[in-house]
Amino acid sequence: MRNARQFVYRYDGNANSDEVVEDFDGEVLVPEKGQVIPRNGKNWRVVEVLTEQTLSNPGAIPVCRVFLTKVD
Repeated sequence: MRNARQFVYRYDGNANSDEVVEDFDGEVLVPEKGQVIPRNGKNWRVVEVLTEQTLSNPGAIPVCRVFLTKVD
């Protein structure tokens, strides 16, 4: 679990749309700002990517928050 991380995808700024994806093997690439990625059968543009590491619990896996907006 050395490269393990968790992704949280948020669609159009709606906190109720958060989708959590576990990446225990570190196989999912972290998207870049401005990149268009497919999610749930639609294309989405990456608005922002924030990576959080819990300092109080160094053993916790990092969380990558990916903010998306719909591509017209």
